[in-house]
Amino acid sequence: MGLPKSGKSALFNTLTKSERHGSYSEQRVGTVKVPDDNLDKVSVWYQTEKSVNGEIDISDPGSNLNFDSSSDFIEKKYLQEIQKYDGVILVIRSFNNNSVSHPYEEVNPINDLEQFIIESRLIDVQIIEKRIENIEKTFKSLSKQDRELSEKNIQILEDVSSLIEKGEPYSSNLFTEKYKSVIGSTFLIAKAPLMIIINSDDDKDLSNSEIDEIRKLIRKDSSLLQIPLGFEEDMIGLDHSETQEFRSASEQFSNDFNMIFSNLLNVSNSICFLTAGEKECRSWIIKKDSSAVDAASKIHSDIARGFIRAEVINIEELMNFKSEKEAKEKGLIKGEGKNYIIKSGDVVNFLFSV
Repeated sequence: MGLPKSGKSALFNTLTKSERHGSYSEQRVGTVKVPDDNLDKVSVWYQTEKSVNGEIDISDPGSNLNFDSSSDFIEKKYLQEIQKYDGVILVIRSFNNNSVSHPYEEVNPINDLEQFIIESRLIDVQIIEKRIENIEKTFKSLSKQDRELSEKNIQILEDVSSLIEKGEPYSSNLFTEKYKSVIGSTFLIAKAPLMIIINSDDDKDLSNSEIDEIRKLIRKDSSLLQIPLGFEEDMIGLDHSETQEFRSASEQFSNDFNMIFSNLLNVSNSICFLTAGEKECRSWIIKKDSSAVDAASKIHSDIARGFIRAEVINIEELMNFKSEKEAKEKGLIKGEGKNYIIKSGDVVNFLFSV
């Protein structure tokens, strides 16, 4: 998400390796291949013929080409789509370019962020109000006991709405388990994991004092990166050596771009596990706290349906051995049942029968 001309489409293009085509008025959906150091390690260890990275889907809502200072930062027509997201990447512009106008007529990252925060709180309050209206419509058909329960839930929703209006972060202790259970699966931007990317000039980051001001505005659990997205987009199509040469010539040795991928996993509440062998090593992306049978279904529904057990060893342990056979003899490859919780970096072999 982001204002028109903030660089959100540049980010989408860079992550999905899509060519640049001016302005985008329609929503785009693409996949991002997520680098995984563990996949690189296990591929070398097995001397595999093929390695395959896991993927995450990302969406770039189209830009309002007629946007001006009176327009909504978060367009209502995309709200239903936004509610399907696991998390949000917010792109905020800090680069200066007189040929690229700013919708608010001034490059001011703090102002843009404040506008997003105000609108996101308003949207959440409206979602809660709609939820309350829907509960109230059912009153006539409820028993006295159920109606009392619904009235309690309405009071909790009103309390939650008040906390959001005040800017209380969802991670705060004030959002008790009682509150969270009533909100349940209701989409709220306040609940959505958030990554903020400051789209900076190639040669100039924001000052420490400006970053401090931004950090005061955002939730403590939000990640914050500074990246010159135009520079990154210019490298689409280059191979690794050409990219390194381009960075060297531009003195862009270190920036936060590679940090995006680990943050993508965090913002989508995901981890990577591995399947490995001489023919293929593959990284799979699943939700945190997924069970072995959930992970099996990611590969194929038949594996989950005929699940017998999962043979598991973490990559760090596997690297201590010269072969699977040696790891098995030492008892480090363990048989786990359906309810085993898969961990980041687990190398898994599923046994199944259908």
